[in-house]
Amino acid sequence: MSTVILTGLDSRTNSDIAEKYCQKYGRILNCYVKSNQCTVTFADKHDAEEFIRSSPHRIDSSGNVNATWKKTLNRTSSHQQQQQQHADNNNCRLTVHGTREQLEEKNLIEYFSRFGHIRMCLPNATQTAATITFDDRLGYERALKESRHFLNGRSLIVEPYKSIDEFESNKRMKLSDSKQPTSSNVISQLEYEKDQLINEQSRIEDHYQERMKFYEYENFQLNEHLKKQHNDFTHQVVHYQYLLKQSLDEILSKDQQIEQLKKENKDIDDLLRQSLHDNEQQQIQLKKREDVHSQTKRKYEELYKAYIKLKDNCGTQRIIDTEIASSTITINRPKSTIDNVRKK
Repeated sequence: MSTVILTGLDSRTNSDIAEKYCQKYGRILNCYVKSNQCTVTFADKHDAEEFIRSSPHRIDSSGNVNATWKKTLNRTSSHQQQQQQHADNNNCRLTVHGTREQLEEKNLIEYFSRFGHIRMCLPNATQTAATITFDDRLGYERALKESRHFLNGRSLIVEPYKSIDEFESNKRMKLSDSKQPTSSNVISQLEYEKDQLINEQSRIEDHYQERMKFYEYENFQLNEHLKKQHNDFTHQVVHYQYLLKQSLDEILSKDQQIEQLKKENKDIDDLLRQSLHDNEQQQIQLKKREDVHSQTKRKYEELYKAYIKLKDNCGTQRIIDTEIASSTITINRPKSTIDNVRKK
């Protein structure tokens, strides 16, 4: 945007005539006439340069007018220098879109420092966007040439910085001295706003396309992840079914072994009961034998005692007979007594 001053205008020349003539060289943002001067603001600097090179101009039949650049004060030049510096900063500035965790200042500085030295980092968590300004153009171009950016496991959208130049809009509004704008000013403003809306629409469409690509990529990754998880889950289910079947077979085998052991234990119990019964019978038989043996022993003892007694009696009788035989006196005893003793 450039401003040109036309001097030597006729008093009958108004802003509509001057604007209609200047539109032959390019788009006009603002045009107003004060006394014998006309201030014209071109949207493109090249159009303003062509207009000045074609000077002098014959706008009406009154005569020729000269076109020169508008002179500004030092503060304006200083402001233009600041504006130029701001434009240079914009040339090294990037806009980053991502999540709140990704747009933390320390994370952004740590990630983008590998492309170049960062002059400024301004995160804006409410709009899920951040602004990165590099010291030189080299770091800016390196970051843009990177095909994909990933931070904290998720991708980032990195694009050149885009903004509406509000300073130029305010300056254009200050150039109008009249309180009520003329029709040419309104038309210029509407055309400018239309161009801004077209640019904004184009930017939004580009941003939408990038978002759609990002969404498709994220959706593809999500589908791949879900497919992988589904396959892993299927393998785990098959493995668990195999383990469950194997465990069931082992349980059935253990049950059969337990039944076999129960049967064997039952047979052992039967054998033990039979053994106990046989043992009891043997003890009863043994007790009977002991009783019979005791009775037999008592009988033998009685017989032995009787035998000893009889033997003693027989020995005494023999001594008596010997003594009688040796003596001269003969004693006649009844025979029946000796016979009775012998019988006993």
